[in-house]
Amino acid sequence: MSKETRKTRKGYRFNAITTMTAINLLKKKVISGNNVHLDYHTPKHKTFILICNHTEAFDPGYEMAALKRYVRFVSSDHVLRMNVGWVFTKIGGVIIKYRDKPSEIINEDIKRNLRAGIPVGLHAEGAMTSNGQTGFISEHTGKLVKESGAALVTYKFVGGYLRKPRWATTPRKGPIIGHFVNEYSPEELSKLSVEEVTEIIRRDTYVNAYEEQKKSPHDYSGENLAECVERVLYICPECKKVATLHSHGNNLKCDCGYEVEMKADGFFHDIGKGLHFDNVLDWDLWQREIWKDMLLSAKDGEVIVSESHQKVKKVDGENEEILAENGVLNLYKDNVEFILDDGKESLVMEMSKVKQVSIANKDTVLICDDKIFLDIGSATPRSPSKYVAAWRYLTNRPYY
Repeated sequence: MSKETRKTRKGYRFNAITTMTAINLLKKKVISGNNVHLDYHTPKHKTFILICNHTEAFDPGYEMAALKRYVRFVSSDHVLRMNVGWVFTKIGGVIIKYRDKPSEIINEDIKRNLRAGIPVGLHAEGAMTSNGQTGFISEHTGKLVKESGAALVTYKFVGGYLRKPRWATTPRKGPIIGHFVNEYSPEELSKLSVEEVTEIIRRDTYVNAYEEQKKSPHDYSGENLAECVERVLYICPECKKVATLHSHGNNLKCDCGYEVEMKADGFFHDIGKGLHFDNVLDWDLWQREIWKDMLLSAKDGEVIVSESHQKVKKVDGENEEILAENGVLNLYKDNVEFILDDGKESLVMEMSKVKQVSIANKDTVLICDDKIFLDIGSATPRSPSKYVAAWRYLTNRPYY
């Protein structure tokens, strides 16, 4: 065993035993007794990359239960700053992807684990779905799988999003169904191009929660079904204004008076105000195009959107420094401005120099350039995805 392998496998036995023991102990309560239905599959290959869509926080636990194998999952660095982050790092043994570091670093970490005989799990979208559809999967994922020389196992979940949407404050009742899709040998993958491997991953893990619900309806009853859906939806289809939507209980209402109700089927229903869209996904796809037009047509120096009650933190690895408890976030065409608590100081990041904008938790925006990495939370529900879209549209990056 090489020095690299010994170093990588250090702690592996402890991680595997403690993680699988916990999953087995919780299996009756969290899986079989919790309306979770899994396809069980024993992988034919010792070393493999597991790729699945990402619908809720416990997905890795369900996946390991389904395969009856410990898998070392990749997780973003936000887990380091969680109160229970040590559970993921010390017990779960997760591989940390630092958002302000080049992707080559995490790719090498993944390959090093595979070389050491440790299966690795990826949610290739990079985040939990916010709108019910599997997110875009880059060809970089297909390239990684092909270069790794490992087998590929694909799995997908249906129902996880409707039972506990990422944006929601309360869970619902209803089933989560896990489907084993396929296992591909290294020999099979070696004969395919990067594009073909990527297409396999996209096809095998694709889920549209609303289409699945139409095909096989289930009841996802609960309380406050629309509460905080404005974490995803930020443009009213009636008046087309930004950040004027507010939820309460089962209803979503705009300042203009437009209102819809969400019911236990997960769909919006007309309450006499008209129904532009009956689901979050279609509404989200529509608003992206409206938002793009707004952004690109904005004048220089014009505030496109301004949001108050923002908690701004500077991040350095596991450490955080609070810069503002009640700041203001202003989005312009060429920069993002953070006005700090006293109103006298501000921090400006040029859009062209921003390296990444992403989402953590439910409504936290993570943004970094070469100099600083910021974590921006909000005291009131608001959509972080509009800032991801803004960065991509304004810097001519694709947004799917």
